[in-house]
Amino acid sequence: MFILKRISNDPFWITARVMLGYKRQLAIAAIGLIISTLCFGAGLGLFLPIAKTLLNEQTPRDVLLQWLDHKGAEPATPVIEAAPGTPRPAPRRHNSFVPESVTDAARDTARSLVERIPQDPFLGFVTIVAVIAVLTLIGSAGKYLHEFSTVTIALKSGRVWRQRVFRRLIHAPMEQVLRRGTADEISRLIVDTNQVTTGYQAIFGSVLGDLLKGIVALGMAVAINWRLSLVALAGAPILAVLLRKFAKRIRRATKSALRQRGYMIAGLKEAMGGLAVVKVHDAEGYERRRFSKLNRNLLIEQLRSRQAKAISSPIIETLATLGVMVVACIAAWLIYRSHQPPSDLVSVLVMLGVAAGTLKPVTSLSNTLSEAGAAAERILETTRLPVEPTGLDAPPNLPVLPRHKRDIAVEHVTFHYPGQEAPAIGDVSLHVPFGMTVAVVGANGSGKTTLLSLLVRLFTPTSGRVLIDGADISGVDLRSLRKQIAVVTQQTMLFQGTIADNIAYGRRHEPRERIAAAARAAFADEFIRALPLGYDARLGEDGTGLSGGQKQRIAIARAVLRDAPILILDEATSQVDADSEAKINRAVRELRHGRTTFIIAHRLSTVIDADRIVVMDAGRIIDQGTHTELLARCDIYQLLTQTQLRREVPAAGVKPG
Repeated sequence: MFILKRISNDPFWITARVMLGYKRQLAIAAIGLIISTLCFGAGLGLFLPIAKTLLNEQTPRDVLLQWLDHKGAEPATPVIEAAPGTPRPAPRRHNSFVPESVTDAARDTARSLVERIPQDPFLGFVTIVAVIAVLTLIGSAGKYLHEFSTVTIALKSGRVWRQRVFRRLIHAPMEQVLRRGTADEISRLIVDTNQVTTGYQAIFGSVLGDLLKGIVALGMAVAINWRLSLVALAGAPILAVLLRKFAKRIRRATKSALRQRGYMIAGLKEAMGGLAVVKVHDAEGYERRRFSKLNRNLLIEQLRSRQAKAISSPIIETLATLGVMVVACIAAWLIYRSHQPPSDLVSVLVMLGVAAGTLKPVTSLSNTLSEAGAAAERILETTRLPVEPTGLDAPPNLPVLPRHKRDIAVEHVTFHYPGQEAPAIGDVSLHVPFGMTVAVVGANGSGKTTLLSLLVRLFTPTSGRVLIDGADISGVDLRSLRKQIAVVTQQTMLFQGTIADNIAYGRRHEPRERIAAAARAAFADEFIRALPLGYDARLGEDGTGLSGGQKQRIAIARAVLRDAPILILDEATSQVDADSEAKINRAVRELRHGRTTFIIAHRLSTVIDADRIVVMDAGRIIDQGTHTELLARCDIYQLLTQTQLRREVPAAGVKPG
């Protein structure tokens, strides 16, 4: 009961329950395993007739006839071939589960087959060997069926866990993602699930078959001479304790190594994602040294488990061999001092040797399960992350937010990032009527992007609330809220696929006509049609092959297609050339009509075009008004126009103050 309770609470066995979803494949694997084990047991059971033949005690035929005629009875003298017509001894019937007619028929069939074995010792020996060969072939077929099905189940189960982990990550709140980092979570998704899959293959694959064969061999040894077999089993508790100690050390070390692998992935993401920056700053050497340090730390963590891995198998095998040697000495004493039949004792030694041989894969299994258990623990940690209330995770009966048409209000909102004492947003209030364009300006770190992220509910305010048309967005259906908002960010994110797929991202069923219309509105149609495949041109990683301005116009086309009443532009023109900026600004002016628009910008040409400018500093709104009003009274805005906002030439006919 204690063992079952531990297994039910072990992370690895918790994750292994997913395999129960493949009942058909499990049944096939079980059939193959049963066939393989039964053939092995039958072949091993035929060793006793071979031993008695080699020791000139009995022929194989006599041994098997004796076993059939006296199964379940007290030990009898060897059976001598009866003269024709002599009635055979009546077998003792004791099977209460199977009808006597069935057992009688089975026994008669078996006896008729045994009687076909030649009486000659050599020919009988060869016949038994041939039978063992046939059983080996059948068992091998069963083993193939078992391992093929087991690998299939393990791989499918690994796919299920990768899907579950990704689903949890993609639906996790932004606070959780920022706090935990993405690199370690990617490691859990790829590396840890692979480690768990290896554990599934080990426990249900060939190792399980070897373990069952060892149990069969041990059972036969007990059946032949249980006293001698119990002597061999005396050391089993010691072996179990040692395996458990080794397993604990390996699991702790593996968990640390998996965590360190996550750090390595983070370093790789930074180095390869910013490869251009690395090269232009001649930082290849620095990145090599940084990776070398990460690689060395990973090796250190991996080496922590090497002693337990290296020593476990030799110790277990040595103890098992010593146990068999002790049993062999006792058997020799029984043969030479007590004059017991050597064939039985030799058979026991052989079967105990076979059982001891399975301890090596059992030791390997223990190590593999320890590593898989550490990975399973990390996987379960990820699957316990909270999720945003969308889709199947949305609470029932949440009101749907109607299409925005009145106003947006931010009331005394404060927000802290995880682990930060100072608030990123502190007691901010703002009211924006429908259709207004609001530019939000401020130094880096002033809270501009965070404020607008609260509007999309990427973050939840620590205190205060955000209202759209009087409805608190924390109490409405999240998807209905986000359908109201289109966002164009400074760092344009494009995905591998066609240009049409990227424009219709999140709206994959849109007809091509609407996609093209959105591209025309974003002044992207011209350069798209100039590509060899037009809208069907496939983009590489992060939109490789397109300029920054072209990427931004595709992102704007995506926002146009969304047709949302609220538009958020986060420095959408900060990294493009003048021609692209002009086209993007034209597209934005068209897109703003009939929408409430929030613009984060560092360019005066964008800011002075807004209906209202909100100035932020240190997470607070310092002032708000028109460009002229703020120039007259706001020192921070004056400083911004002299530093950040004055860097770009303003629109024609407009002079910065």
